[in-house]
Parts: sequence; C-alpha cells; structure tokens
Amino acid sequence: MKYWLILSIFLAGHSCAAEDNEAIDWLKKMAASNNNVSYVGTFIYQHGGRLETSHLTHHVSPMGDVFEKLETLDGPPREIIRANDKVTAYLPDSQTVIVEKRNPHHLPVTLPENLQELNAQYELKKTHSERIVGFECQWIFIAPKDKLRYGRKFCIEFNTGLPLRAQVVNEKMEVIESFGFYQLQIDQDVAAESQDSLYAVVARNENWRIDRSALNITEKPFDTGWTIKPSPPGFYKKMEVKRTVAGRLSAIPHLVYSDGLAAISVFIEPNQRKKMTPPLISKGAIHIYKKNYQTFTIVALGEVPAKTVMMFANSVQYKKSSEH
Repeated sequence: MKYWLILSIFLAGHSCAAEDNEAIDWLKKMAASNNNVSYVGTFIYQHGGRLETSHLTHHVSPMGDVFEKLETLDGPPREIIRANDKVTAYLPDSQTVIVEKRNPHHLPVTLPENLQELNAQYELKKTHSERIVGFECQWIFIAPKDKLRYGRKFCIEFNTGLPLRAQVVNEKMEVIESFGFYQLQIDQDVAAESQDSLYAVVARNENWRIDRSALNITEKPFDTGWTIKPSPPGFYKKMEVKRTVAGRLSAIPHLVYSDGLAAISVFIEPNQRKKMTPPLISKGAIHIYKKNYQTFTIVALGEVPAKTVMMFANSVQYKKSSEH
C-alpha cells in the first residue's frame, strides 16, 4: 500500500513538471511572436469598468524590423506609430506630436528572458484550447502562489504564438483587466499595406507642435540613497535611477522591483505638504498608493494587489550612508 502511495506521488510530480514545461514552451512561442508575426486587428482593452477599442497594425519586415500603428477608435482620436524603438504619437485634439524612444515591447505582459524564474512565485498551467476570432488557441494560466500578485491567463494562437486573449485575475478568479482581439487577420502583405500615418501630412502642413524633449533624457543606473527594506517576498530590485518627470524642477529617485512578471515602481519626491486624499487609487489591475515620509512623498504603483503596493511604500528607507 505504501509503495503505491509513493508511486502515485512520484508520477503526479512528473506530470506537473511536464505541464510546466509545456506551459513554458507556449509562453516562449508567445514572446517570440512580437518579432516574427505580422497582422492587422481590432482589439478591446477592458480595465476599471472601462472599455477601449483600438485598431492595430503590426508588421515585421524580412530584415526583422518591427513597425506598429495603433489607432484609438473610442474617445479622443490618437495615433501611435512605432518603428523599432522610435515612437511617434499624434494627438489631433491638441495638435501635438510627441517623439520618444521606448523599449520595443508590445505584448500584453512583460516576460523574463528565463521563464523558469516564474516557477518560484507562480505555477504555470496548460489548460484548455478554444477557438477565438477564427483561430485555435491554447490557454495558459500563470497562477500566483501567494496573495501578493495577480494571476495571468493567455490564449495563444496555435501556429504563430500570437496572444488572442489576455486576462489579469484576482484571488477570487475574477477578471479585473483584459485584452482581446475581436477581428484579426494574420498576413504579411496586409500588414505591410497599412503603414502610412493618418496625421503626418496634416501635422506638417498645419505646423503642429512637436515635442522631442523625451529624446534628450538619459537615465543610467544611479545610487539614489533610497532602498526598500524589507522588500516583499519574491521581489528583487530591477532598476534604480533618477528620473526626469514633467512638472518637476529636478530629477527624482525611481526604484523598480519585479518578481519576473509583475513590476512595482516607487517614486520619492519632495513633500508638497498636501493631505493624501485618497492615499490609495485603483485603476483596473493597477494600484497607486501615496504616503508622507519625513519631508518626502512616497508613491508606489504597479499591476499588483493593493496590499503589495502598500507594503512597498511602507518599506521605503533612506540610506544615511549614501549621498542623496
């Protein structure tokens, strides 16, 4: 009897390991799709009780260059053009063009290069398959092992790895944020046809204001003199810089912590002597928490439960031995 119990536990462990490996293979395929799949589609983004509809063209050239055009279909018109790491945003209402550089990442989630890192804080599960907008896709569930982070679900297209649906779920398995195509065509030629901006000629002829200030911002790793101690379990410091923020006379400390999937930003700025009303703000899956600390205001934000950003803000300390 004991033998069969041990054997069943052994086989169950191997089954879970195989499941994890399959899930990782699917996530690898999804991560690669950003740089090798061309498509045109319309998607809905739901967050905080709001629905936003956008049209997206994503083209990958034979040389590996990535072009994207995002057009908002709800609310004020906006168009965002990305050519590799150069991003140009056209804002017709204010007749403004914003030019900046940005990391070329446009999946619904940031994944670590080594996906095995996720096993420490999450359980990776391959669940069921489904047909969405005419394509077969496989659902993968990244389930958190504690209540400090959210779960993520992706339905990954069989052939290309393109995520057709993405969901953020809380501990009650309620969907609090979602992304999904409701119209999609995966085709190299179609994507290549739609690369012209709707506003480039108008902006040039009507002398729209062009803001290139973000191109001059250089941020390098910097010891700001601040730390998170103790940091919430499973999170490690990913970045520490002094960041230039609009409306601020000088750069402010910015620390970023991650568990490989979720990221939390912590800003330390001079105290404006204003009461925090309210100190906690929720926007879909994103929580923002502010608190006063001596002569500073701590702002912690991230796509994590409220208790997590509060833990970060309450753990901020100034290292007296470091120069501020």
